[in-house]
Amino acid sequence: MALRILYIDDDAGLVRLVARALRARDCAVEHAADGSAGLARIAEGGIDAVALDHHLPGETGLDILARIRALPAPPPVIYVTGSDDLRIAVAALKAGAADYVLKDVAGHFRELLGEAIEAALAQERLRRDKAEAEQRLAASQERLNLALGAAGMIGTWDWDLVADLVYADANFARIYTVDPEAAARGAPLAAYIKNFHPDDVPAFQAALDRTFAGADEFSCEYRILQPEGGVRWILARGRLVRDGTGRPVRFAGASVDITDRKLAEERQRLLMLELAHRVKNTLTLVQAICLQTLRGDATLAEAREVVTARLLALAQAHDLLLQGSWSEASLRTLVEGTARLHGHGDAARFRLSGPDVMLGPKSALSVALVLHELGTNAAKYGALSTPEGHVAVGWEQLANGAEPRLSFRWEEVGGPPVRTPSRRGFGSRLIERSLSDGLGAQVRLAYPPTGVTLTLDAPLEALRAS
Repeated sequence: MALRILYIDDDAGLVRLVARALRARDCAVEHAADGSAGLARIAEGGIDAVALDHHLPGETGLDILARIRALPAPPPVIYVTGSDDLRIAVAALKAGAADYVLKDVAGHFRELLGEAIEAALAQERLRRDKAEAEQRLAASQERLNLALGAAGMIGTWDWDLVADLVYADANFARIYTVDPEAAARGAPLAAYIKNFHPDDVPAFQAALDRTFAGADEFSCEYRILQPEGGVRWILARGRLVRDGTGRPVRFAGASVDITDRKLAEERQRLLMLELAHRVKNTLTLVQAICLQTLRGDATLAEAREVVTARLLALAQAHDLLLQGSWSEASLRTLVEGTARLHGHGDAARFRLSGPDVMLGPKSALSVALVLHELGTNAAKYGALSTPEGHVAVGWEQLANGAEPRLSFRWEEVGGPPVRTPSRRGFGSRLIERSLSDGLGAQVRLAYPPTGVTLTLDAPLEALRAS
């Protein structure tokens, strides 16, 4: 692709001669008769270089040169003058011209102009390549600084095996509790390993032995005892350098503080154990629900309906616990969920009163199942089976001596007359036992003629912890 050269000169005939001479150099010359036209053409883009004459209508090339150099990405300018006054050439170079050419009567300057243009373009390419290289180097240095220096989490080291001195930077010295000045001068290996956790020394020595025996890379994780107490976990990696005879002479590498990663791994391990424990407990509960429901004389369809409803109540309690990171659930939210399910959207069917009390995971699951059983029975046989009936649910925190307790009451009102059942089903056993076992709760399920009531008195600490 031909280079586009803009010649700014009021002598059109001279420009034609120059264009003919530069055509041999694969240059296409455009002409601008004055400075304004030249600036407008440069602003359009696509010009590789500019030849600028000194004498122009109403102004000099120096005036135009200053305006060209003020453009965002100006092309290189070769200043052309017929004056032998070198002060003009010097002024042009100071103003930013890449080169200058003196006109001569014989026209030799046309060849010199071509050479000056090629040199200026080569210089511009070098300048751009250098700028791009500097940008890439700066970006690379920034990434390296982020990787090596972020929060001082990494240290580099170089072990001179002949002198038995380990040279390290300040970060490395800080991690290994060695004086930074001593580390910079070189300190023996013993100064660095003196604070190793005793349990990790054998693994570190074994990794060193493998490296000296011919392993490609040294890699070892170990703990460093800290002066203020506690430990820092370190990941050290390095390579052994041998001389021409195969003798080890240097051992260089880097150590990274991986304490946060180790703590995260430990938290994950504990979470997995906790998850396994909770899954096991949940499966045991599901198994009990299924076995006890199917033990009665209900038909398969009836049992399926009951099991499904109970498992749904259990799942809803699980969802609520997940919202609290499986650490707690709101008693009010559990009661409100039961009211929505069994009250069918009629707020008058449930009358709630009580502060917001947080329950632990086990207590929340037990309360959810108890509320489901109470709500199901009320909807089938109790206060919610008639339009006039409702359920009053209230709870309060009591200070019973030094042990705060929760007092909870479920009372059905306005339903059909109630009689004590002739036999106790799974629902009744679940209601009475689920909260009393392991929680120290006193649960009483009563059947007065006016409606089923349940009272619960339990220590708040046990309800929140379980």
